[in-house]
Amino acid sequence: MNQQVPNSNSNAIMADVHDLISGRRRPPDTTSRCLAEKVTGTHDFEVANYSLLVGRTGVGRAIKSAPFTVGGCIWTIEFYPDGQSPADCFCCMGAASAYVTLCGGGAVLPTTAIAKYTLSLLGRDGRPSRLWRRHASSATYGWPNPRSWGFNVFYLRPFLRLSGCLDGDRLRIRCKLTVFAAPRTEDTTPAPPPPPELPGHLCRALRDGRGADVTFDVAGREFRAHRAVLAARSPVFDAELLGPMATVDKDAAVRVVGVEPAIFEMLLHFVYTESLPAGGFDGYGTAVTQHLLVAADRYGLERLKLMCAEKLCKTIDVATVTTTLALADQHHCQELKNACVAFMASPKVLRAVVATDGFKHLMASCPHLVSNGSLLDGASVERK
Repeated sequence: MNQQVPNSNSNAIMADVHDLISGRRRPPDTTSRCLAEKVTGTHDFEVANYSLLVGRTGVGRAIKSAPFTVGGCIWTIEFYPDGQSPADCFCCMGAASAYVTLCGGGAVLPTTAIAKYTLSLLGRDGRPSRLWRRHASSATYGWPNPRSWGFNVFYLRPFLRLSGCLDGDRLRIRCKLTVFAAPRTEDTTPAPPPPPELPGHLCRALRDGRGADVTFDVAGREFRAHRAVLAARSPVFDAELLGPMATVDKDAAVRVVGVEPAIFEMLLHFVYTESLPAGGFDGYGTAVTQHLLVAADRYGLERLKLMCAEKLCKTIDVATVTTTLALADQHHCQELKNACVAFMASPKVLRAVVATDGFKHLMASCPHLVSNGSLLDGASVERK
């Protein structure tokens, strides 16, 4: 019994669509589209003193219209009153020929164009004649194709006057031309939105102090800020500045103990802008990052706390691992704590750490971390 094998490509496509709809995959970063366009134009060519041309112009000799432009290309109408070739005599009845010729496109010659055209004689009322109207669905102009397309038998001279297209001694030829532009592809990726302006505005408000309504005294250095901004960003500031813990005297400075002025300044910058001052963590050592983590935990700034912990995970070394581990334990940074323990899992590294003054501090401040081998969670340690 034959069994239909699923189309793997179709399944993959459906999976991609499902992922996109469900939000597991984001839309593409860039997009584009192909555009096919066309341009239509008309040109009327008047042949005055028609009777002076018939029989005198000669077979194979044309009179030309003035150049006209359609679709970025230059064209002319070529009219042969006595026919383009002897074969156009059409059983000695005499035929006139008409063609649409591509002259060029801008400054580049030769050029190529795909077009459809209609050549018509106009009646006395200015409308195209139903009898003498010739059209072609499409034609390719330019090398290696012919530069002229048209009709060897545009009309038969004996029937011209009967058709009503000869107005006195004037003949009018209309060319309706539709030029199909080469398909082009354009980038449709939306322009990226400008960067957010709010952080910059709030940073300026913090720097200028305009509208500030609270002052902090940090080790003798004053910082002006805005209660509403601080309360909105930090639950601790909210309680201290707007809650029951708020001081009665709104003009009195709020004294901050246990935080260095430089650290408090960085913390305020993050509160207002959701970022660190220019350069980020790159300009700060481990000690500064540790102090900033403590301040972030103190004021309930969880994102800043996580950022500090992530930075400390990348800078762990023998000299700093013990202080970082104690910090992670005291401020409940489990990922940072795990990173410190993993760093000391090697017996060689652990021996180097034990020899530092920081390890003695760790034993004094966090004895539970080193008692009963819990520091290494089962990792082997060489003992002398």
